[in-house]
Amino acid sequence: MEMNRTAAKTLIGVLLSSLAAGLVVSAEETAISQVSDSQDISLYREIIQRVEGGEGAYSSELPEKLLSLGLALQQQGRHAEAVTIFKRGTHLARINDGLYSAAQIPMIRGEIGSHIALGELVEADERQQYMHKVQQRSLSNPDTRTQALMQQARWQYNAYRLGIGEQPYNRLLNMWDLYRGALTDIAEREGDTSVNLLSPLNGLLQTQYLISGYSGEQSSSSMGADTNFGARQQQNRFNAYRSKSFQQGSAVIRAIYDIEKAQTDEQFLATAEALVMLGDWMLWHGEYDSADQTYRQALGELAELNDAEQQVARLFSKPVPLPAMEGINPLPPTAAPEEADILVEFGVSARGRVIELERVDETDENKGSANRFLRLLRATPFRPRVEMGELVSTEKRIHAYKISN
Repeated sequence: MEMNRTAAKTLIGVLLSSLAAGLVVSAEETAISQVSDSQDISLYREIIQRVEGGEGAYSSELPEKLLSLGLALQQQGRHAEAVTIFKRGTHLARINDGLYSAAQIPMIRGEIGSHIALGELVEADERQQYMHKVQQRSLSNPDTRTQALMQQARWQYNAYRLGIGEQPYNRLLNMWDLYRGALTDIAEREGDTSVNLLSPLNGLLQTQYLISGYSGEQSSSSMGADTNFGARQQQNRFNAYRSKSFQQGSAVIRAIYDIEKAQTDEQFLATAEALVMLGDWMLWHGEYDSADQTYRQALGELAELNDAEQQVARLFSKPVPLPAMEGINPLPPTAAPEEADILVEFGVSARGRVIELERVDETDENKGSANRFLRLLRATPFRPRVEMGELVSTEKRIHAYKISN
C-alpha cells in the first residue's frame, strides 16, 4: 500500500532525520556552507558551463559541481530541479569512477532528500535501495560501512511505517538483517562489551517488537497459487522469525544488560533500566510472573542509587503503555481535555491490563475512529505502578487523547 502525498508528508521530518544519520561527505559540507541565494545558483551554472565548454559534457570535474548546484537548489526548495541535477551527477560519477563508485553516494543522498520533500516516497525508496547496493560494494572503511547499515535499517523502519512498496514483513526482515550486520561489524572490531553495540541492539529490539506484534499475513498457506517461490520463502522465513520472537527479544535485552554491567561495577541505573526493558518485554508477551520477578530485580538495582526514590518514581509512579520504546508508540498522544478528540476513563490492574474502560466525553463525532481506539486501548498492556516494592493496580481516572491523526 502506498500513502498519498499529503499523508506521507507528516513523516517527512522523521525521514530527513534518518537520512542525516548516514555518511558525511566533505564536499557536501562545503557546498552546504556556501549556498545562500539565487546568485549562488547562477554562479554554479556558469561554472558548469565553463567546465563543459573546456573539457566536455563528461568531464570528471562535473559531478562535484553538479552536487553543489543540486544542494543549492535544494536549499531553496527547488526540489524537482535538484532531482534532475543529482541524477546527472550520479550518471557522470558512474561513467568516470565506475559502476559502484562511492562518488555517487552524496548525489544519491541528495536525490533521496528531494524526493522525500516532494512526497515521492516510492522513488525515494528505489534510490535508497540503489544507494545501499553502492555502499555495500564501495565502502572500505569499517566505521563508515557500519553507519551505512544503520542508516539503511532506519530507512526500512520508516518505509514500514509509511507502507511504501513491498510486503511489510519484508521491511522487518531487512531491519533485522541490517541491524545484525552492524552489530557483527562492531563486535568484530571492538569486542562483545563495546557500548557502540547498544545502538544496533536497540534497533534489533525495536524490530522484534514489530515482528511479534505484526498483524498482517501470518501463514504462507494463505498465499495464492500464483505467488512466486521467492515470496513464499520470505513469508516462511518471517513466520520462523516470528515464532522465535520472544526468545530473540529476550536475548537482545540480556545482551544490553551485560554490556551495561561490563562498563562499571556501579552501573546500577543503566542495568536497572535494562531489567525494566526485559520486564516490559515479558509483560507484553503475557508472561506476568516472569515480568514481576524481573521488575523486582530492577527495583533491587535502583535501591543502590543515591536518588533511588526519584528513579523508582520515574519508572514506576504511573502505568506506562507498552512497548515503552522510542519509535514505537502503542497509543496516540495524550492531550489537554479541551484539545482532545476523546475522553476515556479506565484503570490498570497489577498485571498491567486495562480495566473498567469507558468513554466519557459527550460527542458522537469520529465514532468509527473512537471504537478502533477503544479496542486498541483495551488490548494494550501497561507497566503497572509500584508501591512499597510491589506491583499494584491503579484506580480509574480520566485520560484525554488526540486520535484524529
